[in-house]
This record gives sequence, structure tokens and C-alpha cells, in this order.
Amino acid sequence: MPPANFPMKDRVVFVTGATSGIGLETARSLARSGARVVLGVRDPVRGHAVADEIGRAGGNAEVLAVDFVSFDSVRRAAAGLSATQPRLDVLVNNAGVARRRRETTADGHELTWQTNYLGHYLLTRLLLPLLKNASAPRIVNVASEGHRWGRIDWSDLELANRYGGFRAYANTKLAQILFTRELARREPGILSVAVHPGAIGTNIWRPLPAHLDSLIRLIVPSAEHGAEPVVRLAADPSLPAAASGRYYRRFRESAPSRAARDDETAARLWDVSGRETGLEPGQ
Repeated sequence: MPPANFPMKDRVVFVTGATSGIGLETARSLARSGARVVLGVRDPVRGHAVADEIGRAGGNAEVLAVDFVSFDSVRRAAAGLSATQPRLDVLVNNAGVARRRRETTADGHELTWQTNYLGHYLLTRLLLPLLKNASAPRIVNVASEGHRWGRIDWSDLELANRYGGFRAYANTKLAQILFTRELARREPGILSVAVHPGAIGTNIWRPLPAHLDSLIRLIVPSAEHGAEPVVRLAADPSLPAAASGRYYRRFRESAPSRAARDDETAARLWDVSGRETGLEPGQ
């Protein structure tokens, strides 16, 4: 299905990783369609520059600081959004990183795992009440075909023993799709989907050697191109409720890997992630 401009007047949308790449282009597009966009950003200075640019173009955007390497930051962002917005119509979980070497956050988790998956898991769980205040809420998780190389190894979930940069990234994308699947099962009133936007030239490739980073940016499509399917899934009113829990490769539904369709693993990962992020069992 080709990209299009969908009416989003006065709908509240929260986009993480909104100062560059797919997140930035998604925020710009949804603002042009009339949405009130909240920019989830690690750097507020850059965030305000983006908000000002959107405002000059006639859009409506505000900034909310959130750094996914800190669970405290995620909790503050969720509390701040809940205090200022009566509802949340769309959550776009987009922010992500890739690291060549293993790093650990102050919360004690492998950095890629926490940034790409655990932090967004926590954010989403905390924002569920706000999403349920909307008439037709949606969650779009920006995943990747890289998930096909991922593996959930319960004995070494965060790759303390066999770390590899691509392996860590692939595992987080597999976890995102499993989370989408379980979220759809647990929250049938929220349309939740995962999407592979295509191999896109964005800042996530910064950890690569400079010559490879430059080559990738020459041969792969732009972030604007990558944002098109994300915008469609966030805004297309014709998307059926039955799409919840499904995975898309750009504009078409696609079967994810067998590992990504394992309901037992999805349910267990939900519970493990809840404990790791400090959520109460009934929360």
C-alpha cells in the first residue's frame, strides 16, 4: 500500500527517538497531518530545535525528555506525559541503538537490550492507562528484519558471555516483536503492531567504521522513505483491529520468524521484563 496523508487532527502522538532518522520524519509527517506530537528525546536542545521547525511549518509539537538507558528517566517521562495529556492516541516506539562493544547501564542491563527493548517495554506498560483513554489507541513498535537472526536464550538473555553487536541488536528486535504479540493478547482494546521500515540510512549505523557507515548511507533509502510505513500504521483509519499483534515489512503484513511466533516465549518474556523493570506483578 503506498504512503498517504491521513487525517490526524488533534490526536496526541508520542514518538521516541524523534530528533533524527525515522523518528524525526515520522514526527514531521504526523504533525503535517494535524497531530499534536510529543517528541521523546534524549537531548532537549535538539528536541526544541525540532519542535520549533515543526511549529514554523504550521504543526504542533512539544518536547519530553526521555533517556532509555535510565529506568528513572523513563518513569519521569511517563509521569510527565500523564500529567499533561488527557489521553494518548498513538505511541511510536522508535528509539534505538547498536553497539559494537558490550556496555552496561546504571540499572545493570546490557545497553542495547535496555535501550531498544526493556526501556520501551517499561514506557509502554506505564502509558497503558493513558492509551486506554483514547477512542482508538495504537502502538507501533519499529522492529527489523534483523530479528530473524535473534534468539532468546534464557541462560544468557543479555549476552554476558557471547556478546556480538549485531546479535545484541537482533535479539532486541526479536523481543520487540514478541512483546507486540503478547501486548495484543493482553490488551485487545489497543491496536499494536510491529514494522520493519526497510534498510534505512540513519544514525543507528554510527558505531560502524566510517567507511562502512558512508557506504550504507549511499546505497540504502532515506529516513523519510523509512518513516512512510510507520506513519501508515500509526494513522491509517482503514487498518483493521485484526491487525493487532502482527508484523509488517514496510506496507505489507509478513510472517516473522518462527521464534517471533512463539506464544510461550512471548508470555515468559513479558513476565521477566516486568520483574527486570521493577513493575509490580499487578501493574
